[in-house]
Amino acid sequence: MKTLTPIAAVVAIAISSGALAASNTTIQNQGGVGNIATSTQVGPGVDNNLVIQTQAGTVNTSTALQTLGSDLNTINHLQTGALNTATSTQSGGLLNTASITQVGSGNSGITTQAASSFASTALINQVGDFNTGVVTQTASSLDLASINQAGDFNVATVTQTLSSLNTAIANQVGDVNIATHIQTGALHTSTSTQVGTLNVATVFQAGLGSDSFTLQTGFGNVSLHAQTGFFNDAFTNQLGTINISTITQAGFGHDAIVNQVGTANLHTITQFGLNETAVATQVGTGNVGIIVQ
Repeated sequence: MKTLTPIAAVVAIAISSGALAASNTTIQNQGGVGNIATSTQVGPGVDNNLVIQTQAGTVNTSTALQTLGSDLNTINHLQTGALNTATSTQSGGLLNTASITQVGSGNSGITTQAASSFASTALINQVGDFNTGVVTQTASSLDLASINQAGDFNVATVTQTLSSLNTAIANQVGDVNIATHIQTGALHTSTSTQVGTLNVATVFQAGLGSDSFTLQTGFGNVSLHAQTGFFNDAFTNQLGTINISTITQAGFGHDAIVNQVGTANLHTITQFGLNETAVATQVGTGNVGIIVQ
């Protein structure tokens, strides 16, 4: 039996490794100074994927990884400015899309689609400086996560796990706003819009078919929506400074609405059971309201 020479052995390994992935495409366009773009498309069943990386500016970094059975997935990175970082990982999924667009300096965008996610979409758009956007989709099917940031030092995260047909949208205009969306289950919708500075919006949804909407305009407002169960609706509108609102829903078919205009207002709604409705309006300063159903 013949033995391979060291050179022949190396060639054989290279050929067999290359056979593990097929028909993948990467397109890289770079203009500027010191930009780094890395695309890796390797592993068994890694076929028919597309990566597009476009960089204009100084010392931007784009990293794309498609591995472990990824098929027909797309990663698109567009960076203009300096010191921006975009990282996308697609592992073991089909027909997923990840897109990161960055205009400015020092922005960070991270998308992860794993555990056989199917036809989910992760979008991060950043205009400004030192914003952070993170989307994680694990065992996710037909989900949409969208982060849109205009300003400086904003942070937004969307996590969709064991989820299907959910939509999470975080919009931030201003500085140092924080938005967190966590979804598990199916058919949820959550939207947060923050205009101003140091506003915090948190949404947690588990179960089926709940809707959450948060609008914050001003400074230092805090909103929490925690929804478990089925077909619950929560709406919070805050205009002013350091208003705090929490809505907790467990059960079926609840509606909760909070409107706060002014300063340092506090309101809490807690709903259990079936088909409860709560509506609260606070105008002024230092008002406190509590509803338990």
